[in-house]
Parts: sequence; C-alpha cells; structure tokens
Amino acid sequence: MKILKITTITIFLFLLFLAIGSYFYLDKKFTPPPNYLSLSKTNDSIPITWLTNEANQRAALLLPIQIKGVRKQFYMQFDLGSHSTLFYSMAIESINKRNGELIPIDSTNILKTFAFNLGEIMVSADQFRVIDYGEEINWQDTTSLNIIGTIGADLIEHKPIVLDFKNSYCILGKTAADFDPNLDLLDFKFEKRRVLLPAIINGEPTELLFDSGTSGFEFITDKKTWQQMAKPNTTEINYDVNSWGRTLTVHDIGSDNVIFFGKTGIGLNRVSYIESTSFIQNLLMRLSGMGGMIGNELFKEKVLILDCTNEKFVVVD
Repeated sequence: MKILKITTITIFLFLLFLAIGSYFYLDKKFTPPPNYLSLSKTNDSIPITWLTNEANQRAALLLPIQIKGVRKQFYMQFDLGSHSTLFYSMAIESINKRNGELIPIDSTNILKTFAFNLGEIMVSADQFRVIDYGEEINWQDTTSLNIIGTIGADLIEHKPIVLDFKNSYCILGKTAADFDPNLDLLDFKFEKRRVLLPAIINGEPTELLFDSGTSGFEFITDKKTWQQMAKPNTTEINYDVNSWGRTLTVHDIGSDNVIFFGKTGIGLNRVSYIESTSFIQNLLMRLSGMGGMIGNELFKEKVLILDCTNEKFVVVD
C-alpha cells in the first residue's frame, strides 16, 4: 500500500512538473520580440489586392508598398499570424542587385534602419528580420505581383484598422467611432500579438484566432469538430497548400453552422481541418482554449474593425 502511495505521488509530481515546464516553454516560444516599428502620424485608406489560386479567390491579402529610390510597385502580405514584419531575402537581393545595395543586410540577416511607405504612412524600424524565402523581382512584367515580405501584427499594435473586405480596402488609424459612432463594440484579447475574438458557435462560447495569413479559409478546426460541423451528404475536398515552405493537406467540407460575434451572425459555407500541423501548434490550441482559426474568407461580405490598443472590435454588415 505504501509503495502504491509513493508511486502515485511520484507520478503526480512528474505530471505537475511536466505541465509547468510545458507552460513556460510555450510561453517563451510564443512571446514575440520587441515591436521595433515606428509609424508616421498619417492615417490613410489603402487598397487590398487579393492573390488568387485554383483553390480560392482570396489566397492572400496583399498591401501595396513603396520603397524610396525604386520605381517599382511592391506588395507585402498582411499576415496577423506573423507577430513581426519581415522581408524575403530573394526579393531584397534582387532589389539590391539592380539598385546598388540600396537595402543593406548584415551577416545575421537583419535589415538595419529601413523605411517604406504604406500609402501615405511611413513605416520604419531600426531592424527588420530577413528570412530565406520568396522570389526574385520580375522587372520586365508590369502586371506581376512582386511580394517582398510580410506585414505582421506589430503594425496594428500601433494603429487601429478598418478591414473592409466587401470593398477591398483597409484604413489604418481610423477607429470604430470614426467609422460609425453608434456601433456596439465588443472586447477581445490581443495577447502576444495574437487577435483572439470571442464568438458563439452552436450556442457555445469560444475564442477564435483571427489569422489574416490563412486568408482563403473561413474556419479551421480540429478533425473531431470538423466532423461534427460537416453538413450531411456533402463531398469532402482535399488539396495541398504551402505554409512557409511546408506542404500541408487541407480537408474542406460544406457546413451550415453560424458563427456569432456579438449580435452579428456569419453563416459558414465550409469548414476545414489541416493535416501535418505541428504538435506544438495543436497543443497551443488545446491549452489556450481556442475553438479554431478564422481567415479573411469568413468576413468577405463584412467590415472588421480592430482596435488593439483598447482591445475592442466590431463586425459590421
């Protein structure tokens, strides 16, 4: 009996230390670096360009940017799944090759003291990370979308944003009160530069991670929930997507569920689950209590207003 008691206590202590260790590991892993961005006081309306592919019409949300000294239109993906703004090495090297080392990168792949324009707003930082990703600039084709980096959640830590998906534009610096003073604002969490929106699905409250980088998806969840939310007698569609160089398999199926944000309900057309996501990503979702991830496709007929400073949001028809 004594041996059984000692064994039980030992197992309990092991699990306790494992849980504590996992918490601190995940906390450190998903804590973003400092926000180095500085934005001019200007506010501006910026057009959204949608990158399309065979799977959907909103594969990525692109914002136009300009670099002083380069007569070329560039784009960056607006990806709230990225905690920080960064650039792609192949694109930067291509710009430097043509413009005489205009954008210097140091030996640690850090771009020092650089600025670009997002509409009339100047975005600058003492340092930007550069990753081994992307493509060379197509200098001859005036219609090509030259994507040179990712604009992350550090941008909206500075300014509120209106995302008008219906009309394909966004406004940086405009609050919900500027948009419509009569709107009923809701609270949300902006933790570690992650946008966690409270929602109700099937009468159950939950939190959903809004990741504009998963642009073409309405709702991504785990396989069990995906099965529960599937509409009867609908055909499953499978296809592969690229995520930062990794190939992931997507399973889509029709759904007639409704996601409520406050009083605003948005009907789902399809729900997805993704194979090959990492153990850490799945563990994070379980530990955080998130019910899933939502992308731009969910809001295609809506306006989403986010004020991360005050942690207020609203979805407008």
